[in-house]
Amino acid sequence: MNALPKDLTLRLERIFTKEEITLLKTSISQEKRNVSCRVNTLKSTQNEIEEAFQKASLWYTKLDSPAWAYIFDTWVSEKDLWKLKIYKAGKIYLQGISSQIPANFFSMEKESENLRILDACAAPGWKTGQLRELYPNAEIWAFEPSKIRHEKMQHNFSKLWYENIQTIHDDVRNISSYVPDESYFDMILIDAPCSGEGSITLWNEKYLQNWSLWQIKKYYSLQKSICAALIPYLKQWGELIYSTCTIAPEENEWIVHYLLCNNQNLQLKNIDLEENKYIKIKKWLKQFEKYHFKNEISEHCIRVIPSEYSEWFFISKLIKWAL
Repeated sequence: MNALPKDLTLRLERIFTKEEITLLKTSISQEKRNVSCRVNTLKSTQNEIEEAFQKASLWYTKLDSPAWAYIFDTWVSEKDLWKLKIYKAGKIYLQGISSQIPANFFSMEKESENLRILDACAAPGWKTGQLRELYPNAEIWAFEPSKIRHEKMQHNFSKLWYENIQTIHDDVRNISSYVPDESYFDMILIDAPCSGEGSITLWNEKYLQNWSLWQIKKYYSLQKSICAALIPYLKQWGELIYSTCTIAPEENEWIVHYLLCNNQNLQLKNIDLEENKYIKIKKWLKQFEKYHFKNEISEHCIRVIPSEYSEWFFISKLIKWAL
């Protein structure tokens, strides 16, 4: 921990317990995590995927949660998976197991007609694809402001057979130019741009050199503006998942606190995620430094603690109810 910026070390010690810091040390010290992937259920089956892994002598574990996730022994590399026909055919894709969690917490009926879903910050499109698999008949919109990332996302959708997704190359805060009405979407996923503290390892010297509290404040402002722009487009009784891959409370608890304080018709719902060997969790914070958060934040939202298997993630779910 002494190798990290001093301000960052102090913040981590305020957020995590001593036991959790032990997990952090493991995560920060390792050069890479165990490789994990997800099955594209539109193109393949469990039997086909596992036969391919066994034929290539790749030792794996299939997880019950998140569904369709596989994690490999430490000696398996991404390059080993790139060589597989099932990878080249878009039947699997590489994705961290924490990143696979948020989309699974939408709870609307899969058979419901006329569902409309927005992935607000979509590239590279893995979560959008998950939503397409979970809700095959839904109308799905995916926004991405970066031209290069938008083109990559479209390529991924084509390779993986994720059809009938409305991709928009623009900042989602300009949504009024594309979506005809407010209260349009049944579900909104905001996997928000963030300071990316999930990238912190002793091997990522560039990130450590560039880490700053200023970056955290910059993303906090961006996240607030994205949420403020999209709340009007969520239907009554619609579901909003807000998540990030950073630890900063400003970008997580503070954002949820902001949403609850400024939208009386938003209510937090519990994220019931069971711990296992690969995913360790903790409830969100009740306070950080001098700031106290609404009680329901620590009761209903979760943090995935980074380890050798999973990256850090923050997940919350809100429902828009009638005043």
